[in-house]
Amino acid sequence: MNAYATSGWTALGDPTRRAIFERLVEHPRAVGELADGLPVSRPAVSQHLKVLKSAGLVVDRQAGKQRIYQVDPDGLAVMRAELDRFWNTTLTAYKAVVEEPAKEILMSTQAATTTSVRASIVVEAPIERAFQVFTSDFDSIKPREHNLLQVEIAETVLEPRVGGHIYDRGVDGSKCRWSRILAYEPPHRLVFSWDISPHWQVEPDPAKTSEVEVRFIAEAPERTRVEVEHRNLDRHGEGWEGVREGVASNEGWPLYLQRYAKLFVTEG
Repeated sequence: MNAYATSGWTALGDPTRRAIFERLVEHPRAVGELADGLPVSRPAVSQHLKVLKSAGLVVDRQAGKQRIYQVDPDGLAVMRAELDRFWNTTLTAYKAVVEEPAKEILMSTQAATTTSVRASIVVEAPIERAFQVFTSDFDSIKPREHNLLQVEIAETVLEPRVGGHIYDRGVDGSKCRWSRILAYEPPHRLVFSWDISPHWQVEPDPAKTSEVEVRFIAEAPERTRVEVEHRNLDRHGEGWEGVREGVASNEGWPLYLQRYAKLFVTEG
């Protein structure tokens, strides 16, 4: 039966043979009826029918002095099974790509004395789109469990202007402003403060906060590298090393960038 499927695809690769087969899909026909309207002779049609028959796509029966040809359901079933296997394999491979962590995350935590963390990712999108998704859909990038509120987070908002904030709004309407927008330069650069202390509380003193710079670099018209630098972590004072370890861990910037990258997969 597998030979039928293989030879069936080959048989239908010929345009004339495919036209004959399509006529038989409509209803059974004799050779003469099949030849009407085709730019080939009856003997040529007979030869094409022999190929289709050997491929398991048509069967014939005697009806008086004529032989009537019709589509073989068993042969079609074999081809359908082959298609189903192809699509199942393709969809399984696609699912694996969608669900796996973004492969192009390049995360590097510097030596113990270093006061910054860097991460980067490449997305298949124009630089303008890459910037717009990061800033307008930050709610989808920041995990809900990263929460300083006393209630669940309803949304995270990034205000697109210098002097604006990044804040979480709770389901009860309460707000937690944990970042200030320091630079907003679409589509190339975004800088914001990290006003979260080593004790996981909002830090009111700007002198004791670190900052995050996000750079968008066009590698091609439809390809953008996004680089994150979380710097001046030592400004947090005692316990700042814990902040560095947290933002560099798998639950820190790598997770944020993975969630960011998946937004483009969803779009596609």
